[in-house]
Amino acid sequence: MKFWDMEQIGKVAIAGYRNPPTNYMVADATTELSQLVATWRDSDVKAIVLTGAVPDRFITHYSVEELVEMGRDQSSLKAAAYGLIYGYHTLLRSLAYIDKPIVVGMTGDTMGCGLELSLNCDIRVAQRGDYVIGFPEVALGILTGTGSILLERCIGHGRAVDFMMRSKTVTPEGALELGIVTEIADDAKSRAIEIATALANQSSTSVIAAKRAINRGAHLPIEEALRVEAEEWLKTIVTPDAMKLMRDYVAQPFEERRAWISEKGIP
Repeated sequence: MKFWDMEQIGKVAIAGYRNPPTNYMVADATTELSQLVATWRDSDVKAIVLTGAVPDRFITHYSVEELVEMGRDQSSLKAAAYGLIYGYHTLLRSLAYIDKPIVVGMTGDTMGCGLELSLNCDIRVAQRGDYVIGFPEVALGILTGTGSILLERCIGHGRAVDFMMRSKTVTPEGALELGIVTEIADDAKSRAIEIATALANQSSTSVIAAKRAINRGAHLPIEEALRVEAEEWLKTIVTPDAMKLMRDYVAQPFEERRAWISEKGIP
């Protein structure tokens, strides 16, 4: 069974997760996603969209049924646990470190590993509606794989501790207010594709430089972080794209330059 529906629109790869009726994540689907990431890394796509392919679901959470089955043999689970969790880390962090922007269209309920996966991506669009976003792990007696650390860096220490320990869920509006998602749309998939298409049409060097500088430098000591940003800046300033765009900008009358910036950005 294939879990990810694939399509490509221009330079944008779109992967829709399909595991009806619940859209729970399972081990085979993580393996498939890892293979997709490897394919995207070496392909000519310039942006990626992850979304749901089951109505009212993105990825609800990891299959608790699968976890219970794994736990039937406690000695085997303990022996395999180290490889399982660090393999999971490798997959999720590969999304953060792939040199392509990733936009998530959270098309419904997004909890547990679905939210973890989203936090490892670059731009998160939640779907407006009667949906829940959160981490139920502590209520289930377990913990997230990367979610606690990423959530703390996203919304701050106090709110992250409260959110995780209480297994809170929020509406899309609540997720936007906390800063867990970047925007809300009536059709999250379409909006994610729209953003990804616009990113694919930007200078790929500068888009990738921005992703690298933030993901690799944000939590380093300030001088080390600035060095990361400086190295990425040096890669952008020598490109023909940069020279063309900057020449076009300075060719505009002063009174038209603000409009130029608005037009070239992604509303």
